[in-house]
Amino acid sequence: MQELKSLTHWSWFMLDDEYFLEVKRRVYSALDDSIMQKGVQRGMASFLSNLTENLGHEHVLQLAGEVKEFKRHSISNMAELLKQAVDSIQRNGVAAYIAKDKDDAKSIIKKLTDDDRIIVKSKSMVAEEIGLRNYLISLGKEVWETDLGEFIIQLRGDKPAQMVAPSLHVPREEVARLLSDFFKVDFGKDDLKGMVDAVRNFLREKIAKADTGITGANAISAREGALLTVENEGNIRLTMTLPKKHIVLSSIEKIVPTTTDALKVCLAQSYYAGYTKPTYISLTSTPSGTGDIEKVMVRPAQGSREMHVVLLDNGRSLASSSEFSDMLRCIKCGACQMVCPSYAVMGPSWGGKVYTAAIGLVWTAITESIDEAESLSYFCLSCDACNEVCPVGIDVSGLIKTLRKKGSSNLMNAEGLG
Repeated sequence: MQELKSLTHWSWFMLDDEYFLEVKRRVYSALDDSIMQKGVQRGMASFLSNLTENLGHEHVLQLAGEVKEFKRHSISNMAELLKQAVDSIQRNGVAAYIAKDKDDAKSIIKKLTDDDRIIVKSKSMVAEEIGLRNYLISLGKEVWETDLGEFIIQLRGDKPAQMVAPSLHVPREEVARLLSDFFKVDFGKDDLKGMVDAVRNFLREKIAKADTGITGANAISAREGALLTVENEGNIRLTMTLPKKHIVLSSIEKIVPTTTDALKVCLAQSYYAGYTKPTYISLTSTPSGTGDIEKVMVRPAQGSREMHVVLLDNGRSLASSSEFSDMLRCIKCGACQMVCPSYAVMGPSWGGKVYTAAIGLVWTAITESIDEAESLSYFCLSCDACNEVCPVGIDVSGLIKTLRKKGSSNLMNAEGLG
């Protein structure tokens, strides 16, 4: 902790920057938050144990190498793959929309859900990026997060702490207190099964009554227009199939050439997120249907009646031709967050409005602003732990140094010294 406090002292030239001072106050407060640190550090310990086991398997390392190569190709050809994916999705009979920014995405989803009353969501960092839950609630909708971690975040009015485990910073003692208040049941801190059962029963009822289910996608195939998700809870499958309408909100850098490539992204994300194997990988490309009568396809069948896909840009096209283009190869496994010593003590307080930790700074630069990300960059220790664990070889600490250089250059120009 002392290293972090010392680190900020040399950033003397930032002292007049109001946002930097706000970040500094937030980070210093987090250094004294033992409850948050307990949750984060317990999660990190579990993660490291599982990741060590996963990295002992040659096929996991080989898979990461393959994903690294085709993600590099995908980002170099992002515009072409986006066009191909939209064509494929539409050819599947699904409406596809390209949203240039957050407001555009929210406007599209508002029109798609105008007549809906209950909406359920699966965990999605892209949905967090556009503030979708609170936006829909502001329109008078009843909205529920169906992922347990995201449900905890919703009840706390918080932001996700980490890409895969949004409530990482909330230890079991706090979860028990939160759910006891919500369900009016006294859960002990070790009654994990009781807590999970209560949430399961509550959310299953909401999913069954929902008009629309909104999911993300971990990867999208350009050639087949298929959208793949990876999960453990089973809530994504229910969210995409039980409501009459299924909306997929994802982002354009997740498009890869083929469905096989998309499947490899899902597997790599699960392994590097610290799970020994994924419980579910789902592929969806059309609303439900059946060909059981004379092989004639009839829609809908048991699943959703209609399907829409919204693909968000929000700075990604611009980033693809900038010094931050490598970040678009990120598969959002969150491994880099779980080995970061700064994140271990600062938790989600170190990050932008949505994305946290070192990698979150670069995502903040792409989706929010470089100025906001640059103020956060001075709390990185440049230890390179993030680089060493990244499955697709992103030089995260190098990109953070680029952020600092841009900030220094802007300051010198403002002072007439550039």
